[in-house]
Amino acid sequence: MIGVLRDQGLLSVVESDGGLIGYCFVGRLYEAYALLDELLVRVLSRHWPAEPHSCPPLLNRSVLERIGFFEKLPSIPFHVVPHKMADRGPASDQWLLSPSTCYHTFSLLSGIDQHWPLKCFTATSNCHRFEPEGGDPLRMASFTMREFVFMGEREAVEQESEAAFLHSVEFLRRAGFSIDIEVASDIFYGEGSAATRKVQKALGVKLEALTTGPTGRQVSVASRNFHRDLFTSTFDIGDASRPQRMYSACVAFGVERLLLSLLAATPGFDPSALVDALRLSAEHYNTEREPA
Repeated sequence: MIGVLRDQGLLSVVESDGGLIGYCFVGRLYEAYALLDELLVRVLSRHWPAEPHSCPPLLNRSVLERIGFFEKLPSIPFHVVPHKMADRGPASDQWLLSPSTCYHTFSLLSGIDQHWPLKCFTATSNCHRFEPEGGDPLRMASFTMREFVFMGEREAVEQESEAAFLHSVEFLRRAGFSIDIEVASDIFYGEGSAATRKVQKALGVKLEALTTGPTGRQVSVASRNFHRDLFTSTFDIGDASRPQRMYSACVAFGVERLLLSLLAATPGFDPSALVDALRLSAEHYNTEREPA
């Protein structure tokens, strides 16, 4: 499929000697990419109004150190040197290309002394991760992630984040695509332990949306992660005088991966047909009152 799209002038492949970096979408394919993200925001925001924010491409190393990123994730971070200071030399490991959108949200809210029953924040950013698996057209070192971060009281966060995730899956299914849901585990709660993974799955800490990718294998295109109070405690978010910290959860979409997987299931790999299917599905949510 990638070759077909490239031959049609709809994308170019950006790669290094070591593997795939990402894609440059052109024309109708770019329009489908932009519309997919727009409709995800529109469909979810009808029931979960979200406060948007922007994300710079860089994160300070200290943000990732606070959450134990370097110890828990099997990823080689991408370091950059934004400025060279003549008197101190380059800070070669202080700044990194961001690996995830929600880290910006937690960093943005760090130290805020407020409490609320439930709030939703949304942002999109270019994320960067070392992908050791070569040959997979969906394993990109640089990609777009759209996230919705829910924060507030435990029950509201747990219930509403799951409802939003299921709502987004229903939107994609209504567009004619086969999406499976699988209970998974979250590495921030000890994914290396088989016993911990079993408990996490029983609790439904992480849900993944799976569909068939361009190679015919199932791939994860979206997830819902229930962080409990891990990140709100780590970033000191909320009224510290209250007996219980606020909880958080995120609903995340890998936009390029989702787009290409949906396109693989579209007759003729036609971006215009995909746009029509997504628009038709979104029209249903212009009139419906409650999440399906």
